[in-house]
Amino acid sequence: MRTGLVLGAGGMVGMSYHAGVLRALEVEAGFVPDSADLIVGTSAGAVIGAYLRAGWSTEDFWLLALGDHPRLDAIGSDADGPPEIFSPSFRTPVDMVRRSLGSVYVLGRSLVRVPWRLPPIMSRLFPGGMFRMEEGRRRLAAELPDEWPEKPLWLCAVDIESGRRVVLGRPGAPTATLHEAVAASAAIPGVYVPVRVAGMTLVDGGAHSTTNLDLAVKAGCERIIGVAPMAFDTGRRPAWLDQLVRRVPARMLSAEVASARRHGVEVVLVRPEPAELRLHGLNLMRPDGLDLVARAAYDATCRLLGTDRFRSTFAA
Repeated sequence: MRTGLVLGAGGMVGMSYHAGVLRALEVEAGFVPDSADLIVGTSAGAVIGAYLRAGWSTEDFWLLALGDHPRLDAIGSDADGPPEIFSPSFRTPVDMVRRSLGSVYVLGRSLVRVPWRLPPIMSRLFPGGMFRMEEGRRRLAAELPDEWPEKPLWLCAVDIESGRRVVLGRPGAPTATLHEAVAASAAIPGVYVPVRVAGMTLVDGGAHSTTNLDLAVKAGCERIIGVAPMAFDTGRRPAWLDQLVRRVPARMLSAEVASARRHGVEVVLVRPEPAELRLHGLNLMRPDGLDLVARAAYDATCRLLGTDRFRSTFAA
């Protein structure tokens, strides 16, 4: 397997960041993302990866992020009203309390991943997830096929009961429709209702790693192109607050890259510059200002393509 494309987590902001980066890679470097031998997607990256394999182009994502797509609503928008990315999953104060307790449990299980199953009656009494992504689930079901694409696409989630990473779409993985897999990979622990797949309770794959770049190494990729919205370039450190918020994703990514290079794998990374992080802000699920994120990502990627490392990678 020659080329792996790794698309990381990052919420609504991360999706727009992907839109800018991937559009620049195609327009300026001639790299068509869907040509990758393997796409590994996590959370926002799972959304982008699934749509790429379903036939969407980088132009579609680019215009969508800018709000200029001739057929599709902008990312995070709803043609019939305000964004519905946070539709409450509760209806009464009692239900809210039950959901709150269940969500704390889900969040804790995603952080402390040891095998342990909550008794079924407790799961029913205290269901996890304060919100449902109504618009997102509707659009996924309407715009994505049930069947998986022929080209390899691996989408990452975490089973909170076993504590293990689940890689949907990989040979031998549990059966799920494509839109179910995307929803599971993007189910932020404690925030969104977990997704049940093949008897498992799945949440956002970012609970394991915001990139899961090691999977591309294990698949035998010789070259990996990684897009990591939640990390930062450790050679160009941003403001202390951005470093604090993104320290864990950045360190995990650095470890994954170091391991890949020890195995002789060529890795190039696209991560937000300090100026970009000021546009990203702390709320990665906000629906506004996404056009600015995409434009800044495009420009920053163009600068990276002028460096020796990127020139040699995309000249091959």
